[in-house]
Amino acid sequence: MSDLAVASESAITVQHKQAALDAVLHSHTFARADQLKSFLKFVCEMELAGRGHELTEYLIGVEALGRSPNYSPGDDSAVRNRAFALRKKLQEYYEHEQPDFPLRIELTKGSYCPHFVEHHSSDPPLPQPVPAVSAKEELLVSSVAPDVLPEVAAPPAPVIFTRTQVYTAFLSGVILTALCAGVLYVLVRPKLMAGSSQAVIAPILTAAWGPILAPNADVLMCVANPPSLAVHDQVQIFNNDPTVHRAAPDLENWIKPRFRTASGNDLFLSITTNSTYWGDSLGAMATLKILSYAGLTAHILPEKVTTVSTLRRRNVILFGAPEYSPAITHFLEKCPLSVSYLRGIVSQEDASSRPLRYAIKRDQQFHATEVYGLITVLPSESSTGDQHRTVIFSGVNSAGAQAAAEFFSSPENLLELQKHLKKEGYDHFPPAYQVVVKADPDDNLLLSFKYETHRVISAPTGH
Repeated sequence: MSDLAVASESAITVQHKQAALDAVLHSHTFARADQLKSFLKFVCEMELAGRGHELTEYLIGVEALGRSPNYSPGDDSAVRNRAFALRKKLQEYYEHEQPDFPLRIELTKGSYCPHFVEHHSSDPPLPQPVPAVSAKEELLVSSVAPDVLPEVAAPPAPVIFTRTQVYTAFLSGVILTALCAGVLYVLVRPKLMAGSSQAVIAPILTAAWGPILAPNADVLMCVANPPSLAVHDQVQIFNNDPTVHRAAPDLENWIKPRFRTASGNDLFLSITTNSTYWGDSLGAMATLKILSYAGLTAHILPEKVTTVSTLRRRNVILFGAPEYSPAITHFLEKCPLSVSYLRGIVSQEDASSRPLRYAIKRDQQFHATEVYGLITVLPSESSTGDQHRTVIFSGVNSAGAQAAAEFFSSPENLLELQKHLKKEGYDHFPPAYQVVVKADPDDNLLLSFKYETHRVISAPTGH
């Protein structure tokens, strides 16, 4: 009789659970996900101690993610985001790295208490406890740079998409964009009880956002619309649609192996400007939540229907990157820091004055492992004093833009920024400044972010 059979006849022991946890924590899949490991370790140890029923979003935020005791889950969605990422990471681990592991850890939706579930296969071995690592050894390992100990991963299995899957994916993208638009529309019409907003808005948020969170503020939010190419098979083109064009031979040869379309059919392309990047949309949702808590409504528009002149003399929040946002290009061209996908966040100042460059870092499979967001705060153009404000959330990719928006929506992170500003003699948030945020993504899913550096803009030209 196998060890697993013995375990099946009796209750799963604490030793089995601990071995399952140790295997996940020391896996290649979780090698770079320190916050997810901290999250999983904390909730599993609470369950092993018989205290799983005590797990709350607040407790995880403080004990596992290092949030301060005055952390507010309503103002900071870090725990919910990490729980989503942890479920995805556990699924990846059990599907690719340990598909036959006999005892799996599951974190079901709607609960933070983990479940240990037996996975039956052909007489698998019992999970063996991973040798304990001393605190000194753990410190030495964690202090080594990632490029010194590269992650060794098995080559990914080839993914073959059928023609139906390609069309389904395209249609899903359209539906997802429409769904995001619907969610955003609902969020911009908050139904708050009178006077309740003052009880939930942290003072640091009011200080940082300034006139944008003032009573009865009129806020305009614009999400940039990057141009996108949709791929069509010849059989899907009807009535000689003039908006669809035949793909050039070299581009067609590049597309077909990646999408596995029918090789006998010609490919056609059409341009759409109705889409948004996922991180930009999530950043807009995080910002709308802050406005909702303040009892404010906002007008949210795709940038393609706005012009720079419509952004003057009003409170404005922009989401996107200069490469697909003319408005953001206009505002950042006179700022000390700018951003692009290829170059990263770069300093536009004289090279002798603290040159800076933060670009995307990738692993051997070309997956982004480190990205950066850029927060830009400016007085709105043509406004008197600090009557109106323009805030821009951008990044080297959309995950960076999301990190910038979530950083500026988090009281804990704003308090840290305030400390850095006070070191330079600023008792209040200056009227114009930029902040670089470092973020760790997993396949463009934001895992964690933190303050990296900032620049105070003494006299923004043209504002």
